[in-house]
Amino acid sequence: MKIPILSDREKLVKVLEATGITRAALARRLEADYKTIWRWLDKGVRPQQRQSRDIDQLFKEYVDLRRAIADIKKKTKDPLKALRDDPKAREGFILRMTYNSNAIEGSRMTIRETEEAIEGKVVRGKELFEVLEAVNHKNAMEFMLKEVKAGFKVDEAYILKLHEIILYNFNNKLPGQYRTGYVNLTNSDVALPSAQDVPIKMAQLVRDMHRYGGDPIGKIARDHYNFEIIHPFFDGNGRVGRLIITTQLLSLGFAPAIITVEDRYKYYMALEKCSHGDFNNIAQMLCDGILRGHEIMSEQV
Repeated sequence: MKIPILSDREKLVKVLEATGITRAALARRLEADYKTIWRWLDKGVRPQQRQSRDIDQLFKEYVDLRRAIADIKKKTKDPLKALRDDPKAREGFILRMTYNSNAIEGSRMTIRETEEAIEGKVVRGKELFEVLEAVNHKNAMEFMLKEVKAGFKVDEAYILKLHEIILYNFNNKLPGQYRTGYVNLTNSDVALPSAQDVPIKMAQLVRDMHRYGGDPIGKIARDHYNFEIIHPFFDGNGRVGRLIITTQLLSLGFAPAIITVEDRYKYYMALEKCSHGDFNNIAQMLCDGILRGHEIMSEQV
């Protein structure tokens, strides 16, 4: 079962603290009566599933998740150690991140088919390249988990190795090499650097990547946007970019962030807002993904 990292009651308390609204106003916002709110907060009554979803949405709308994540980090064990010590947690994390990251990029593989692929089974009805994408992503994640450690610093060699693994057997896409020509972003008018400028931009990016300051999640969010806006490869930028996010989070003791395919368009919109100087949405998405990562890692039979 999934053990929620934050209970509905804890989410409600944080909403009240963040907004300063009364319980009566909270009841109106959730379309519940005052007595129901009282039962949730003071009597340990658990909301129904639909109500729980409404509480979660309210929580994400009004609470700065960065502070919530910082609080959770203080009371949970090191996620990197947990992933290395617990095969079930590691396998669940690899499966879900592989499925979602590839699906964001257009893969037609279901989560069950992804599981079959990374277990080396025959996946009926799918092209070889789709199976390879799943296997390659799984291999890249295993490489990442082997390499990352506390305080790990992402460098160009590491990024290029991730790309080499992600694009293994896709030789026309130059695995492990920066792009040599022009690319553009779908549904965006943001100008990308020329191929000649990519090495310069990447060197600048990794030089400052480990300088997190007082807002590490916000810094990781900005790093992700800056990586995607360089778009250093012909293909695989999104998958490699999300693996870099995970590397940074694990190196700092945070749980990995799982961005789901269901949130694909919110993710694209959040990145687009970054081009206008608004990094809050992408930071909140990372926090939401970290909460999801905690829940995946806590799944038990």
